[in-house]
Amino acid sequence: MVDVLIVFQHPKIFKSNASSPYVVFKNASGQVLFVNKDNIPTSESPEVIIELNPSKQPRSYKVSETPNGLAQMEPKPYQPPVKFAYQFKNIHNNLSTLFVEFLYSDGSFQKVTSSIEINSQSVSTPEFISSANFYKLPYDKRLWGYEVKPDQDFGSRVIFTLNKEYGFARLDIIEGESQKDLASLTDEIIKKSILNPPLKELIQFKGKPAYLVTYTEKVLGQDTYFYQQIVKSNNKFLIFEKRFPKLGDSQNYLDNLLRSISLEGDNPSKVKGVSGYSTTLTTAELVDLVRPSIASIAHSFCVEINNLAPDLSKLSQAQYNFCGVSKGSGFIVNEKGIVATNGHVAKIYPEEGLITNLPYEGGKAFALDLIRNEDFYSQLNSNPQYLDRFLTEIFSLIDKKAISLNITSEKYYVNMGSEPIKVDQQTVIPSATTYTASLIDFDYPNRYSADSIIRKVYPSNSDVALLKIENSPNLFPALSLGMIDNLKEGQDVIVVGYPTLVEGGDNPGASISYKTSQKPTVTRGIVSSIKQDASGRTIIQTDASIDHGNSGGPAFDSSASVIGIATFMLESQSGHFNFLRSVSDLKELMSKNKIDNKQADLTSYWKKGLDSYKNRQYGKAIEYFEKVEKLSPTHPTVKEFIESSKKAITKGESLEGLTGFVKNEKNSNIFLIIFGGVSLVSFMSAGFLTILPLFAKEETNTPYI
Repeated sequence: MVDVLIVFQHPKIFKSNASSPYVVFKNASGQVLFVNKDNIPTSESPEVIIELNPSKQPRSYKVSETPNGLAQMEPKPYQPPVKFAYQFKNIHNNLSTLFVEFLYSDGSFQKVTSSIEINSQSVSTPEFISSANFYKLPYDKRLWGYEVKPDQDFGSRVIFTLNKEYGFARLDIIEGESQKDLASLTDEIIKKSILNPPLKELIQFKGKPAYLVTYTEKVLGQDTYFYQQIVKSNNKFLIFEKRFPKLGDSQNYLDNLLRSISLEGDNPSKVKGVSGYSTTLTTAELVDLVRPSIASIAHSFCVEINNLAPDLSKLSQAQYNFCGVSKGSGFIVNEKGIVATNGHVAKIYPEEGLITNLPYEGGKAFALDLIRNEDFYSQLNSNPQYLDRFLTEIFSLIDKKAISLNITSEKYYVNMGSEPIKVDQQTVIPSATTYTASLIDFDYPNRYSADSIIRKVYPSNSDVALLKIENSPNLFPALSLGMIDNLKEGQDVIVVGYPTLVEGGDNPGASISYKTSQKPTVTRGIVSSIKQDASGRTIIQTDASIDHGNSGGPAFDSSASVIGIATFMLESQSGHFNFLRSVSDLKELMSKNKIDNKQADLTSYWKKGLDSYKNRQYGKAIEYFEKVEKLSPTHPTVKEFIESSKKAITKGESLEGLTGFVKNEKNSNIFLIIFGGVSLVSFMSAGFLTILPLFAKEETNTPYI
């Protein structure tokens, strides 16, 4: 016998784990809805479960979506626990509000207002379409108003203004046509301004190269700033002119508006609230999404030292050779196997190769021949003064051209699987998931040159590089590159990579097994500070743990967009200070090499599969995961998700399809078949089978209000 049976024909798992303490929104499975970045519960359906938990027990309560409706509603007796299904009808721009009033025996009352974001596809949002049909911009009418005004240089501009109750922000959009390339067009636009000299930065906007131009103007004797983003597609261009005060949240409203724009030829842009991975993810969800795109990189190289002037160098041999292997992390930025990493992971200069290997066996023969003193050599590892003196001698010989250095036999290996990289005597052994790769380009200065060491002339560049996987027909899911324009101190940062400190070892006494070394390490922290290096490039300080081997690994914001690359750390008695290279540096290198960050079918299937899996739609998840496996047979985790989905279906845990098993509190099996609005339910108990029709209007203990 069954006490209650509730049928939800489109149940989903939503993105939240928090809501008001007095009004709690849950999904059809009874899980608390996730909140978005504005701390608003988010649902993919207008139908939710509401639980009321007032601070003290009232006599009665009222619920409505409008204040007038609340005033006219008859109170309902409060008999805890109060839990009911509710369907929102008053939805504007993906948002609705629930007004709740608790009435107490002493005549007092308490009112609670709770907002909820409804991501139903049926929710309509007004959309501005440009006169030339070059862009579409969904916008929230409560937040924004717009007008079209003439522009003396470009004909007209559309001006979106934030309603004053939310702050002060303005977005001007200008569109036009030009045969010039983006750089020349940007220079022409800058010349039209009387404000000089502006700052210009190459960025990405909606997957297209763009320029961000910063202007300074005097207002009451003080410097203020506004910004232009210039993007071009074919012969059409757009100028986004952004103005906002530094204080308050106005910039967030403006940036959210601009993110929702879709350009001609693009897939329609998701507006605020539409489900997917553009919203905040839990750490576990983020790791599931990005794990197949994280690479472990090994770089093998050999250093050749030539004795050009034996009388001056006093060396006994004509040539010295030794080899080494360095490791780091990286990540896929293009499905065709393009891997981003640090410059110092992918590039080693001969001077650097010599210095970093001197204390080890490979460089020992050269070192002993140069200093002729075993005791001196033994001090190189422990006494910085000895090493400093030794390096001074080496670079003096290099500067005098008594010796020359070259890198020979340089090779790259990228591991995208779950088996660790195998190294045998400085040689990397390829495997089914360890691929050879080639160096596309890098931006990394030689800080070990004679100029740097002797004359203290330090070069100023970034520290990024691009590799290309060579010997694989597979595709690889690509990560989305974000922007740092809106990055602020205190925001969450998640770093993923392969620190060698926890790599483990093969010996039986090792605390950590080397077999698990290919499982990436995930650390979480915040943006501690946003700084600049000596060249003026942005670097991001974070308290997320970073160690040797993390170099080149991605750092994510909470929406799984890459905002930085783990690069270096500074140590002090008070702890480690870790730094990320800005993703903007990587975008510049990709733009230079005409590499885009387009996410194609494989990445889309992977995201959709995870979304279905999370929503317990396991049959649909398997369909997407099998497409992923076909495009990427060595995908490191897709087989696990397929197997897990199959087990969940076998156990009757799937919330989709025409049939499924449910268990009541007394463990009777319920076989549910849904045909449109009519359900046939069979009860299997003690070997007897009974089939009953269950109609949509039948009352349950959780009625819709």
